[in-house]
Amino acid sequence: MLTEKLQLVEKLQEKGMPLEEAAKAIEFDPEILKLYFANDDYPVPTRILKKLQETVLN
Repeated sequence: MLTEKLQLVEKLQEKGMPLEEAAKAIEFDPEILKLYFANDDYPVPTRILKKLQETVLN
C-alpha cells in the first residue's frame, strides 16, 4: 500500500497536478486527501487510491 501511495504521488507530481485538484477530480475533500497523503505510513483507502489512479491515467 505504501508503495502505491508513493507511486501515485510521483505520478501526480509528473503531471503537475496538486492534491487539491486531484481531490476535486474525484469529488473528495481536499483536506482529508492531504492527510491521507502526508509523509507517513498511514494507509490510503483502496477505493480512493483506485479513483486517483484512474484520474492520473486519464
